[in-house]
Amino acid sequence: MAKGGTYQFRPKTLDHISFAVKDIGKVIEAWSSMFGMGPWTFRDGGGTDVEGHSWKGRFAYTFLGPVEIELIQPVEGKMLQSDLLDTWGEGLHHLGFLVDDVEKEIANLTAQGAKLLLNSEGYWAYLDPGTPGGLVLELMSREWLAKRRRHLVKEWK
Repeated sequence: MAKGGTYQFRPKTLDHISFAVKDIGKVIEAWSSMFGMGPWTFRDGGGTDVEGHSWKGRFAYTFLGPVEIELIQPVEGKMLQSDLLDTWGEGLHHLGFLVDDVEKEIANLTAQGAKLLLNSEGYWAYLDPGTPGGLVLELMSREWLAKRRRHLVKEWK
């Protein structure tokens, strides 16, 4: 273990790669045609941010081998992905990792200078490690991942 009780974060596997997009339908059409990606599953979701403002988003998922590809399109209000789209345009937003203890990893990474962006205690968290390259991490418990994947539907409602 490193000084101060911290340790090097060493994820065992990459669960998903997430992209912020402006038009999820156009991206799916292009990526399906050009790269053969699919089939896709979909989810519409929403909530409130830490300041109590509501947001809505549209989500699409497919797999490349064991790695999930996630597309996120903000629909209403501000989401984490909105900042990326407003500043840089479409592109890679975050990498998602399964961890045994979300809160333990948050404590470890924030002790090393990472900034906690959002979290649902014990289930998931978004962190900005503050490293070059603009990387955002999503840490997820297995319980959260199983719940999330059970709620996917095959088509838009």
